[in-house]
Amino acid sequence: MSKLISYSFCLVVAVLVGFAFSPRHGLDDQQVQLNLARLQINDLVQFGERVIAVGERGTIIVSDDMGNSWRQTHGDAELPVTLTGVNWLGGDDLLAVGHDAVLMHSGDAGETWEVLMQDEELGEPLLGTWSADGQRIFAYGSFGKFLSSSDQGRSWEERELDIHGEHLNDMDGDGQRLQIMVGEMGLVLRSEDYGTNWERIEPFYRGSLFGVAYMGNDVWVTYGMRGHVFVSKDDGLNWKQVDIAHRLPLYGHAKDDSGLVIVGTGGAYVNLSHEGELTDSGYLRGLGTLTSAVVLPDGDLFVAGQSGLLQQDRGYLAVIGQ
Repeated sequence: MSKLISYSFCLVVAVLVGFAFSPRHGLDDQQVQLNLARLQINDLVQFGERVIAVGERGTIIVSDDMGNSWRQTHGDAELPVTLTGVNWLGGDDLLAVGHDAVLMHSGDAGETWEVLMQDEELGEPLLGTWSADGQRIFAYGSFGKFLSSSDQGRSWEERELDIHGEHLNDMDGDGQRLQIMVGEMGLVLRSEDYGTNWERIEPFYRGSLFGVAYMGNDVWVTYGMRGHVFVSKDDGLNWKQVDIAHRLPLYGHAKDDSGLVIVGTGGAYVNLSHEGELTDSGYLRGLGTLTSAVVLPDGDLFVAGQSGLLQQDRGYLAVIGQ
């Protein structure tokens, strides 16, 4: 069993296999019985005691009891578009993004959602959003799509980056002096003026990078294909590969006061300290591909992956409304 940042594991898993849903024409929490073992979840976010997951066909589900029960607040009846990311902006404000350049806002902690943007003709996905203060927000996605908002997401400006159309997969920052964005073909961009200008770092890896995390001080971590993990201890100017035992793609991460866990294909995980030192790596057996993770207030780690929404300690597959 992993020494994973001393977390006790309560694993929440979501299937990546493309099960299509039957149409649902209502969202009464007590009526909906959506089998979470047949639900593709692409991202998770936690704030307070609430966990929100987003996924295929516009599905958004919410838990307020540490995953004991879930209810659906948005689905294909409203917008049948796959959602790829969700981000808490502070207070009751959230943003969700997805295919067709969909960008949605919730001002009531995920209970209701308003579509701010959608481009059905182009059909290209947004993959995530990032903000340090909930006021100025960045959205990024496929083929170099990059947007910014300075008014809490009410209006958006499309920005041109000096790149070659690479997908932009993740972004993080310290909220004050530096932001880093990563993407395919080893793309790493740095901004020292809160996203106004971006400097491209000389590639140190030619494969896709799926995630980036700011660890504090000058330490950053990025990761991606074939189990590649890199650490920078000089604010992203230079990177050194972390030698781990497996070569499986890594897709998501969670961080707390103790360090970072990165998860990926085949239940692969990697643990790093806040100094970027490897503390453990291995596999969470029987969980398939893991794509994202959040840490709950009690220290439990929830991960999205390939075996349904499974509360491991309870031994059953959850469904909406139970």
